[in-house]
Amino acid sequence: MGIEKSNNSASILKYNPQFDGLRFIAVFFVVCYHWLPSFHHSAAAEFVGGGKWINFFFVLSSYLITRILISAKAKGEQLGIARPKVILVFLLRRTIRIFPPYYLYLLALLLIPNITAEVKDNAEWYFSYLSNYRLFDTQEYNRVTAHLWTLAVEEQFYIFWPFVILFIPQRHFLKTLLLIIAASVATRAVFYHPVLISQQILTEYCADAFAIGGIMAYKYTLATEKEQLLITKWIRIALIGSIVLSVPILITRSDYYGFIFNRLFFSVISFALIEGALKGYNNWFGKFLVNKKVLYVGRISYGIYLYHLLVPIIFWRLYRVVSHYFEANHAGFLKRFKDPIDWWEIAATSEVGSFIIYCVCVIIIASISARFIEKPLSKLKVGYTGSKKATADQAKGPATIPTST
Repeated sequence: MGIEKSNNSASILKYNPQFDGLRFIAVFFVVCYHWLPSFHHSAAAEFVGGGKWINFFFVLSSYLITRILISAKAKGEQLGIARPKVILVFLLRRTIRIFPPYYLYLLALLLIPNITAEVKDNAEWYFSYLSNYRLFDTQEYNRVTAHLWTLAVEEQFYIFWPFVILFIPQRHFLKTLLLIIAASVATRAVFYHPVLISQQILTEYCADAFAIGGIMAYKYTLATEKEQLLITKWIRIALIGSIVLSVPILITRSDYYGFIFNRLFFSVISFALIEGALKGYNNWFGKFLVNKKVLYVGRISYGIYLYHLLVPIIFWRLYRVVSHYFEANHAGFLKRFKDPIDWWEIAATSEVGSFIIYCVCVIIIASISARFIEKPLSKLKVGYTGSKKATADQAKGPATIPTST
């Protein structure tokens, strides 16, 4: 599903609805992790917590971006376009897709009283997509910007990855990706520090997830039949090993080995999940992934992720303003609205009630963002041939986003 492989090593990347279904699952666990304290601190979070799904988004993003870059490289060679120009066009397309909602969010933070200081005082870090290094330096998660480090990692990946794909010879491509995985794991092993709570947010520690996504793209575009079989074999071995070895790490709660291997393990699991959707799940899970409501939420998952930490703050501030307004106006028809407002407060002070209210609010906000910001901008993306149809299928899906811990 969604793949056509051609003889010239280029490939057509079609919209795959099951990817949006997987995005729904990923962003659902992210908001559960942040909005449900009981889930955040539960044993279940050790297995499916929001922090685990960061690797899923990184692997999926790398797979899609690597496919796009491999295709762009082939088209560039066919049309005689220099590689630096191919990279420039790629970066411009990513800028059009990713930057506007991100900068709109930063501007919103600058305009909201009492929460502007973090962005205002550190604007150079946030507006340059370097907030992950800012967070590593301070070791403090801000309540409305903590998740932006993942977008910073993603943008740094967009800048670095085109040079890997376009300038590494094809015969060395797979070896290069394996070397990146080994180097990233080794870096986490050597430089682990038990006191640094946010060490995992550095881009170099996330590189293995991107390399694993790149291996999947290589498998379905450039790999020989022998290489495809070899990749399939080793991914199966790695998947079994990841499941088996993750058990003692979870039982012993070893911070050191968890820091080294958990990201790698879940990246391998993400490989299997994504490849399953790539081939097409033909069971109940596949039907769930293409459910209309699931697909809709998956398509706007970028906005949901981007705005979700701000939603509780906005909700309670608006509630207090409206509540105070009704309390100050006891005459006439205004008084009868007081009880419904009390009901909202009762509902929102329970975990389930607040979760439902926040979900409704963030879906509305993300829908507005998708309709009036992301969708119009996606129409500006035109491929090398000048055909808007070439990018229409890709435009149906959202930007691939990471999740936060």
